[in-house]
Amino acid sequence: MSDSSSVGVLSNIFTAPLQAFAAIKERPNPWVPLLGIILSICVVQFTYTQVVDLPWLIDWQLQQGGANLTDEQRAQAVDGAMRIPPLAYGFIAAVPSAIIILIVYAIIALYYLAVSFATNDGIKYGQWLALIAWCSLPSVFGQIASLVNLMVTDARFLPPQALNPLSFASLLGIDPQGARGVETILVQLDVTALWSTVLQILGYQAFTQRSIGVATVVVLGPLAIIVLIASLWALL
Repeated sequence: MSDSSSVGVLSNIFTAPLQAFAAIKERPNPWVPLLGIILSICVVQFTYTQVVDLPWLIDWQLQQGGANLTDEQRAQAVDGAMRIPPLAYGFIAAVPSAIIILIVYAIIALYYLAVSFATNDGIKYGQWLALIAWCSLPSVFGQIASLVNLMVTDARFLPPQALNPLSFASLLGIDPQGARGVETILVQLDVTALWSTVLQILGYQAFTQRSIGVATVVVLGPLAIIVLIASLWALL
């Protein structure tokens, strides 16, 4: 019999995922992993804004944003932005990140619910949301790696895309500023994303009792569409 407690699922999602999936389906509770993921993201974002050179970061963001500003106009914008206390920037960076995570997971759960409606597998929205949240828990390791990176390196002039040493941009030597097409997606992902994806595929199979092939198509379908659109956009 599976341990349906949050502690049991937390242990099993890394060591015995099939037992974890059974417990999640039986007693879905997305809040423990969601809180862990959101807290880790908020800590990293807040810490980053406290150690980075904020005038440099704001100027860098203005340049990356494609705004056609002169050097003088950017300097004036930076001076105006620096009237906000650094502590406030920490909350400005952390809170939206948490909200975005919740929105993304909610949308993915709706997608799985739509597939459930089409296939009549009887899986409910809360079960899908819990599965997604628990399967995304490996992302915390990426946040921990980012936090360690901030502590051991001179992060004053560290671009946001270079925060996570486990990102594909860092591992493959991709320049975030010159990324195009599929590379722009790789810049946003790290190796823990592969871990989470595999867990979702196995979780979908465990929930629906369908083949691994079907589970892979369902889970990777939206990602394949995104990659296709990004590739087509790069050709324009």
